[in-house]
Amino acid sequence: MAYALQGAGHEVRIASHPYLAPAITGAGLNAVPLGRPDTIASPTAVGDFMLSEDHRERLAKALAVDLARDGDNWATLSTYTLASSRIFHPADATGTSGWGGVDDLVAVARDWRPDLVLWDPNWPGAAVAARACGAAQGRVLWGGDFLGWADHRSDEHREDLRAAGLAHPVTEIVRPAAERHGVEVDDELVLGQFTLDPNPADMRLPSRARTVPLRRIPYAGAAEVPGWLRSKPTRPRVALSLGVTQRMFDNDRVMIPALLDMVDGLDIEVVATLDASQLEGLRPPDNIRTVDYLPLNLLLPSCAAIVHHGGIGTTAAAVAHRVPQLAVVDDRGIAYHPNAEYVVRHGAGLYVHPVRLSAKEMRAQLIRLLSEPAFQEGARRVHADWLAMPSPNDTVPLLEKFVAHHRDRG
Repeated sequence: MAYALQGAGHEVRIASHPYLAPAITGAGLNAVPLGRPDTIASPTAVGDFMLSEDHRERLAKALAVDLARDGDNWATLSTYTLASSRIFHPADATGTSGWGGVDDLVAVARDWRPDLVLWDPNWPGAAVAARACGAAQGRVLWGGDFLGWADHRSDEHREDLRAAGLAHPVTEIVRPAAERHGVEVDDELVLGQFTLDPNPADMRLPSRARTVPLRRIPYAGAAEVPGWLRSKPTRPRVALSLGVTQRMFDNDRVMIPALLDMVDGLDIEVVATLDASQLEGLRPPDNIRTVDYLPLNLLLPSCAAIVHHGGIGTTAAAVAHRVPQLAVVDDRGIAYHPNAEYVVRHGAGLYVHPVRLSAKEMRAQLIRLLSEPAFQEGARRVHADWLAMPSPNDTVPLLEKFVAHHRDRG
């Protein structure tokens, strides 16, 4: 979206954690670091900001969470999503610790005076900054709208939350920032004036947000194209990727040996984006080429299939390149079930349980994926649905009209 806006002649700046400034400038965009390492927590400190087990249980009860139906959404929301928002939004509006990010963003907005602020759903402080400088504003989702889902359930269970002595779990994130900067809390501060949503319609979670569909263009940085990738493979090429997040939090160790065993002996070429830490103590089979990192948009066009952890970025990249998918679903909470279920529901892939299934059973699923034409047809169908969504370039005029309307309203 930033490239599209910039290509249309608009000035774009990306404000974020100082640790992310090199990634932003490396993408050819202008970075505005917020706070300093001593005034804003590290993104990897997410574990320090998670709700207590007692708080989680009371909140789940008040929101009438059905673990059989809502378990994946609840697990993601109550562990990662709420904690990620709490990292950058302190609970005490009058305190001095941890406010570097929000305070800097409000100051930047008042100084630069943008016309439009687009924000990550975990950063509602950006809506406070937009209100403080009079800008139009909206959220940009990168995965499921878990906070929108939580807001929707909280709206339905306001009395239950009150009876349990619990605050609205989404509103309470942004309220201290709003109070600190003299901004009234309302629905726009929680859900944005609109939400750019890259999820296919049947993957979207229930939400009160005003949704604007947006085609997700795969982006994983830039890299040199290796020599071996320039030649057409002589055997079916299969990508194996467990995502950067899994590597960062060391969540993938239990599945790697099983996946190596799964492909061992097959007449295929496997390209596995696994680094030395993930392969420690393991000897990959002869048909596996390991690389520390390679953007999937370079690798996938030459692949007959991809084996992955079910992350939204990897799932979307495979959809964009019409590649059948084998998702690894781990019942210990490592995988992303809704993404895998979407792929299976549309006939674009399968999933395996490395804890439940033997290497032989998983190998049989991979062989099916490579040999049955129906999965290629399914991959083409989800790709067609992806193409039907408005591109970032298509969305720019809509944003321009919205900003003009917002300006006219005063």
